[in-house]
Amino acid sequence: MNFEVVSPYCGLYMEGNAVNVYYLQTEDLAREYVFGNNKDAQDFYNAAKNLLEFMVNVPNGKEELYHQEFLERTIKDKAYELIVHEAIPEEEREAS
Repeated sequence: MNFEVVSPYCGLYMEGNAVNVYYLQTEDLAREYVFGNNKDAQDFYNAAKNLLEFMVNVPNGKEELYHQEFLERTIKDKAYELIVHEAIPEEEREAS
């Protein structure tokens, strides 16, 4: 697994045509973007890394939200599937 921490609030993992984005402060375990080809996935992965330099003036605590919104805008014209992997709530873990 080539998980890469790209900021204090974000990590990335790419495999084939899928890119997983992990945010530290969200309820989602990961947001997986599956593209129709490897080039679109690589472009998205690079955009996710390169967005960080534009995040310097974002208010503290809003970095993940802004990063996610900017990413969504970079792929608005691309064909992809978004799979949100949610963490299992503590109540459900205790019940099993």
